[in-house]
Amino acid sequence: METIAVVGGGLAGLSVAALLARQGKQVHLYDAGLLGGRATSQVIKGFTFNYGAHAIYGRDQSILRTIIKTLKLEITWLDFSSTKAKYEFAGHLTAAPANAIGLLKTEVIGGTDKLRFTWEVVKTVLHLERGTPDVSIGQWLAQENVEADVSRLMLDLASSNFFTTEPENIPSVVYFDYYRKLFRTRKPVSYIAGGWQVLITELERVLQENEGTIHRKTKITAIEEIEQRYLLRDRKKDEWTADRVIFALPPRDMRKLALPAPIQSFIEPFAYYEPVEVLVYDVGLSPYIQTPFSYVYDRTHQLFVTDLSHYDPSIAPKNGQVLQVVAYLAHQYVGNPDYLAKKVKQIHRLLDQHYPGWRDQLTVERTMKRAIVQEIKWKMGQIALPCFMNEGTGGTITFVGDWCEGEGQLSELSFSSAYTVATAWEQKNAH
Repeated sequence: METIAVVGGGLAGLSVAALLARQGKQVHLYDAGLLGGRATSQVIKGFTFNYGAHAIYGRDQSILRTIIKTLKLEITWLDFSSTKAKYEFAGHLTAAPANAIGLLKTEVIGGTDKLRFTWEVVKTVLHLERGTPDVSIGQWLAQENVEADVSRLMLDLASSNFFTTEPENIPSVVYFDYYRKLFRTRKPVSYIAGGWQVLITELERVLQENEGTIHRKTKITAIEEIEQRYLLRDRKKDEWTADRVIFALPPRDMRKLALPAPIQSFIEPFAYYEPVEVLVYDVGLSPYIQTPFSYVYDRTHQLFVTDLSHYDPSIAPKNGQVLQVVAYLAHQYVGNPDYLAKKVKQIHRLLDQHYPGWRDQLTVERTMKRAIVQEIKWKMGQIALPCFMNEGTGGTITFVGDWCEGEGQLSELSFSSAYTVATAWEQKNAH
């Protein structure tokens, strides 16, 4: 039986390892830190905080749904209530145009512009609009003479779904491909009850039940190709061999390994691309502050607050509340303390305005001033890493993660790249 080594135990690495183990492959997963990577959780004083946002967009069409069914994972979905989603507009809150009802009620755009925006949605869903290669969505909007308010709304959507301060730089083909799927969904935003940690635990369970091996706290530092096999070595000089290797590490981490020259050359350009970076501000409050909304998007400052405990009471003590504020960051300023301090002030203003009294009820807070949401940002001049180093599925080196080619955005890329590799190798063995 051939041996497969998966280097990296984040969402992508765990997913592909569990899928391959379920197929009957001999799988060894190597992880240097905590299983789950950026998807792990932290409990402070009874409040559970995820490392960054953990929403799933369009779950009814998500590859994750297929993985859950294939692996028989025990997952409970908590669906976002679009009627409780608000945009901050002209000093007050209005309905978020997340669906048809929200679009009718929102004040973000007027009647004529609503028709134009609806027409853009229809064209996208029907594949009548696909964008143009080498043209950003900002350039496309200008070329098509799209009305200012409609353009602004389309970019607002892109900003919130791609977690970026520069939505105008998203390639137009990427933009329309993504929203073609999202506009068709009946479940636009969902969460997993208990957070990412529940999914991590379930994937780990399936991997071990199918005789997969997890090498914890094992940092692979070098990989050599020897007689059509691969020799893996960790920092303690322990060694393992494998027939195939799946890299579930970001390109910037892969390039730190001692790798065969062809692999090093293949991943090198991708190691210098910009990631998607955000500032995450989590607070645990007690008692609970009741509001008629569970989500507010500040379109002026490009940040949002979500009442996560509204959907999942288990993440807070009795009568407690977990609020998570995510502020999108411009890459060129992430190292500037004044810029980050300004973002925190904007976050406090948002909370002061919509959750009055929160400071007096603050039990615990946590700030991550630079959390990476996606390792390679979708912007002109940047492309995703291919899943396969060689054309077709015959190669023995593959890559998975949110920095790889696949369907959707953010975590969805981790799941779709993992499923693509597992499916391709299953089909190869079947023939």
